[in-house]
Amino acid sequence: MYGKEVSLFCLAYIAGLLIAAGIEQYWLTILIFGGILGGISWKFLLPDYQWKFRSRSTFLIIIIALIGVISFNFRFPTATTHDVSHIIPSDANGIQITVVGKVLNSPTLNREERLRFWLSVQDAEKQSHVTGKLYVTLPRELENTLTPGSVVEIRGYVYQPKSPNNPGQFNFKDYLQRHGAFAGISGQQVTVIEENNWGLWWLRERIIKVHFEGLGSPQGTLVSAMVLGRRVVSLPFDLQEQFLRAGLAHILAASGFHVSLLLGVVLAVTQRFQKLTRFGVGILILILYIGLTGLQPSILRASLMGVAVLLGILTERKVNSLRSLLVIATILLLINPLWVIDLGFQFSFLATLGLIITTPIIIRQLEFIPPTIASLIAVPVAVFPWIFPLQLFHFGTVATYSIILNILLMPFVVFIIFGGMLSAGVGLIFVPLGSTIALFLSPFVQLLIAVVKLVNQLPGFYLLFGQIALWQVLATYTLMIFIWKSALVQQYWKYATFGAIALLIVPITYQQLTQRQITVFATPPPATILIQNRGNITLINCGNDNTISYVLSPFLEAEGIQRINHAIALHSNNQWRNLHDQFNVQHLWFKPQLENTVENLSNVNTQAISTGNTIINETGLQIKRTEENLITITMGNQQWLILSHPTQNLPSLNPETNADILLWEGTEINQNWLNQLTPESAITITNQSTEELERNMNQTNINFYSTSKNGAIQWTPKQGLNSLFN
Repeated sequence: MYGKEVSLFCLAYIAGLLIAAGIEQYWLTILIFGGILGGISWKFLLPDYQWKFRSRSTFLIIIIALIGVISFNFRFPTATTHDVSHIIPSDANGIQITVVGKVLNSPTLNREERLRFWLSVQDAEKQSHVTGKLYVTLPRELENTLTPGSVVEIRGYVYQPKSPNNPGQFNFKDYLQRHGAFAGISGQQVTVIEENNWGLWWLRERIIKVHFEGLGSPQGTLVSAMVLGRRVVSLPFDLQEQFLRAGLAHILAASGFHVSLLLGVVLAVTQRFQKLTRFGVGILILILYIGLTGLQPSILRASLMGVAVLLGILTERKVNSLRSLLVIATILLLINPLWVIDLGFQFSFLATLGLIITTPIIIRQLEFIPPTIASLIAVPVAVFPWIFPLQLFHFGTVATYSIILNILLMPFVVFIIFGGMLSAGVGLIFVPLGSTIALFLSPFVQLLIAVVKLVNQLPGFYLLFGQIALWQVLATYTLMIFIWKSALVQQYWKYATFGAIALLIVPITYQQLTQRQITVFATPPPATILIQNRGNITLINCGNDNTISYVLSPFLEAEGIQRINHAIALHSNNQWRNLHDQFNVQHLWFKPQLENTVENLSNVNTQAISTGNTIINETGLQIKRTEENLITITMGNQQWLILSHPTQNLPSLNPETNADILLWEGTEINQNWLNQLTPESAITITNQSTEELERNMNQTNINFYSTSKNGAIQWTPKQGLNSLFN
């Protein structure tokens, strides 16, 4: 079998998995049966003389792609009959119970500084037939009582995660399902029934202890995360966020860079040994490192690439890096097809692909400078274009100074990781000596943290482009492959590169400059409303810290919104400073009675809203405070009316006051509002049931929306009002 065909078969399987992950079940069924029927027709209806080797290869490619589609869906987790999630009553969100199970991984910290880990359930409320997996969160002070492999009893609130009800919101339910869990437990009490005192986790904890005793927190924890990866180390979330926004998240993720450094040291130390000995030592070190980092797909991929290098040394044969990458990726996806949607796996694969394809080209262009410096420059420059489309697709953001920062800091990063690995190895034998070695890293770690914090204060350090569509990703990567493989396209590579950049930026920029929509978010009161009017952004209320972090920020980043032109405070429960720290608020309007609650924000113009004031008057959008408790929004030919106190009696309204869409907070409204305003549609912001209110609205032929039932609601001039989720 030819090498090219092996690569094509690997790509076919990976493509099948990606297709299965990206399309709905209905179309998936059509695809599978259509592919099978098409393959059978191709095989048996074509004349024999046309059925040549190439045709057979094409037929195999189709079959392998279909196998990928089927294997992804076959392996996708589903709740069994005895899953612990079924213990929750159908009419309840959760239940207070006691569960017994085995701790599956080392606990780490979540955003709320609570411990999180996976629990394999063995018993729930003394029902031994209950099985499954739980996502556990516990108070941080219980960290020292938990070790992987231990059997524990947890008393807490078991809940089923809800699907997201706001655009851009993290899909916690999908996250749990991909990890084979269908419920979580917020624990309050833990009792260790059977403690596990040994395992690779013990070595990992010893390494973390070595770094902590030598450097303290957060420096020691940071070094541990740089050596082992942040998935197995409780690194403070704010520090993780700093590195992420600076474009250095890969430093905290155990990846091919770490494996290359580790394997390079091993090969250098064992240079005088026999080939078989070097191979054996290399394999043992890789197995140990895989275990210490927690079986992450990116590490498995890098380690198998390392095995390929060791085999090349052992057999004295040159390794085809590109073919090895495809074969290894396919092997891993045969083991676990769900890794194809793991972001770490995706970024690791594309980064390695970029290194293999682009690095030699860049180094040839940098022959006029020393090789070491050329390599420092070539690596981040080679990786960036290959991960950039994927980054925009998933996050819509880019760290502006990431390439420069990676070039400047890489020598320090290599030194810190090498020193961290050395101190870890020595510390496994004698902790005080390992901690002493780690202590010498202190000035370099302090410098690294200081530079990251400094970069995060520079203007434009973190740009929000907005999330791009799947077709843009596919078109861009297709064009990049043509630039790589086609001699004709290579002659015009500058134009092709410009075309790839335009494919990514022009559509989202055009959308931002022409988009007109109003989004009502499903949040606890106050009502949070975002108005997009041809690049001008108006936000009515921002809510508390949770609303900003989990609802507003993801949506604004996905839309590529970096600046809030106008913010309007109609309620005291708004954390404007938190919002302003992330998104530049230019002008803040507020009700006079809220003057004492509005924070003094730097570089923000503030102004009280008087009754009768026009707050915003721009092309296609007008916002006014027409009455004491009324705000009107006019966009196009639609007028919205926002009520502050819907249960109060009607004031004497201006006869011209009307509402196509009426919006208020809560489950009650004075019927006179509806009688006088006769809106076409009504929206209520509430977390409570609105069945009775909905019946009343139906009787008056008013289209009724509730954020508790419908989730976020969006209006556009073409489509009108639409519920985004229900």
